[in-house]
Amino acid sequence: MDILKMTDPELYEMGLKELKTQLGPAYTERFLQQCKPSDYDYTAERHKLLANQPDIHAIAKRIQQREAEREKEERIKAERVAAWREGLLELTNIEIYELGLKILADKLHVYGYVGFLQQHFKHLNNNQSIDKPQPQSDNDVSLVQSGQMPTTEPHD
Repeated sequence: MDILKMTDPELYEMGLKELKTQLGPAYTERFLQQCKPSDYDYTAERHKLLANQPDIHAIAKRIQQREAEREKEERIKAERVAAWREGLLELTNIEIYELGLKILADKLHVYGYVGFLQQHFKHLNNNQSIDKPQPQSDNDVSLVQSGQMPTTEPHD
């Protein structure tokens, strides 16, 4: 299926199906509960960082250290996910969140990933179930009201 030709609800359904396949229903629900817009103000943090700029040599050294730390963290994450898939441990909320984002990015690519999140935020704002299709037109609204709009069952 061509991601660029899909609607946001179609992307959302595809993303949900992939999440449920790879994470299972319980972890998918935990992922979706964490996946919401943030109201954090980054400007104050940015001003603090820009006020204390080190020289170029210190920046280069910090970049090298961070790269080594990132490689170590990625190796540990991969080991933990492998252990989880074998049933040896439970993932933390942040691990579920990171894994869910990776699954969506791998399956839906950038465009589909953004469409999935937009559709999810619409669901959050409307307090609607994640497993119910959303009306896309006035005709769909009348079908929902008359009980004729097809519903989708959760994919396990």
